Amino acid sequence: MSTPAAFDLTGRVALITGGNGGIGRGIALGLAEAGAAVAIFGRNKEKNARVLAELRATGVPSMAIEVDVTKSRCPRARLSTG
Repeated sequence: MSTPAAFDLTGRVALITGGNGGIGRGIALGLAEAGAAVAIFGRNKEKNARVLAELRATGVPSMAIEVDVTKSRCPRARLSTG
């Protein structure tokens, strides 16, 4: 998909909670297609890995972090490196 120049996000970073499924996944992929580096935050390691692969296919820097943002303290936030 071709991104109009008005929506060029090259050099920007997007952080998306719930970015591993549904609307969050769609937003993450759209921002990546517009050139933004993308970090997704989600609870499910497998879903994070699937969406991370899709993000990397766009060619932008991306990462997935396994975390539950509904908790005020998350004892283990894990970074998925691919």
